[in-house]
Amino acid sequence: MSKPVVDAAAWMERFGMLPPPGGTILCAVSGGRDSVCLLDYLWRLGQERGFSVAAAHLNHGMRPTAQRDEELVRRLCRQRDIPFYTEKVDVYALCDAWRLTVEETGRRARYEFLRRTAASIGAAFIATAHHREDQAETVLLQLLRGTGPQGLAGIPPVREGIIRPLLDTPRAAIDAYIAAHDLPYVTDETNLDTHYARNRLRLEIMPQLLTINPSAPAHICRTADILRAENDYLDAQAAALLPDTGTALPCHTLLSAPAALRPRMLRLLAERLPVGKKDFSAAHYRALEMLAQTGGTLSLPGGAAAVCRQGTLTLTVPDASRPEETPLHPGDNRVGAWHIRLSDTFSPDALAVRPGAWSARPWRREDGLTLPGSRGRRSLKRLLAERGVPPEQRDAVPVFCLAGQAAAVPGVGVDASAVPEQPGNTIYIQLF
Repeated sequence: MSKPVVDAAAWMERFGMLPPPGGTILCAVSGGRDSVCLLDYLWRLGQERGFSVAAAHLNHGMRPTAQRDEELVRRLCRQRDIPFYTEKVDVYALCDAWRLTVEETGRRARYEFLRRTAASIGAAFIATAHHREDQAETVLLQLLRGTGPQGLAGIPPVREGIIRPLLDTPRAAIDAYIAAHDLPYVTDETNLDTHYARNRLRLEIMPQLLTINPSAPAHICRTADILRAENDYLDAQAAALLPDTGTALPCHTLLSAPAALRPRMLRLLAERLPVGKKDFSAAHYRALEMLAQTGGTLSLPGGAAAVCRQGTLTLTVPDASRPEETPLHPGDNRVGAWHIRLSDTFSPDALAVRPGAWSARPWRREDGLTLPGSRGRRSLKRLLAERGVPPEQRDAVPVFCLAGQAAAVPGVGVDASAVPEQPGNTIYIQLF
């Protein structure tokens, strides 16, 4: 009897990927060659080992052929009596809501769907179809972009319930398996577009490397295995220096740690934020370390920010409850948590402004005011700082806009363009 063209059972046993008897593996299936191979392989292996497999497909709707992909996976599952789960998402709408790139949004949406589905069916693991060449390409891309041991460790075989049964399987074996079992699959047209770095590496660069050493992917993956073990050890050392919870860290703790551990401490701290971490780079961690020495604030990817004050470095994310710009009408107005009154009756603690189309919103980085008697426009950020408002409290201060432009701020003053032009022709804005 010939040896199977794909034999991942030993790999799965090595990394504890096999569920207990009667357990379930949820397989992520796009409809492409690799995921179709994985689905069929796990289905057959499950019959031998006493576990079941289910399939999950997220329809991003980003390509005209997206529905074709879903129907192929549905048909494969129906032929094998495999439970099939699918959802549709609007990735571009989520980009705006999550403030992430399209790539990061798609990845987050996919894994949220997979984890939600796995929890609902009680799956022991979620399986994805990354293979040996995927691993080699990932390591090389990380090296080209500039990275440390974590990036060069590549894709982990197992992490947080996600397993990669084919990570040690070469692409040629997957091709042979597809042919041997006459399995249908779809091809993502974008995989042939060499404008994407991974596609160019796979289609143009990797073939050149194979002429130098046909075993290059296997050797790259072996290097990744070695670096992963070393990286895990260093991460454990860094994690031991962090507080158990939260995203605040005493500056002394960070700066007194060995230099090799500081970026790891900051990366592990940033991973506690509910934002995408792929856009964080070594430059951000260097800037955070400098911030711990100098104090101040720093903007970070995904809308996150860092504040260093009174010896503590704190990472924060935008308040999801920040209200949108809202028109103000005569009388009482509610904008988020703010209670605002517009009146033509004088009040000593109100802002006196000229009539017009007024609205209220949180502050923005580009806001500024030209206060009466000043030498020119100054940033609202600086004006708030001069009045003792710390960065983490800026969102609590409303900005009143005239015709869409920042024009008055409680505790700061009124822009020269919004000062009443004539006595008696005045509106009073009061914050409760």
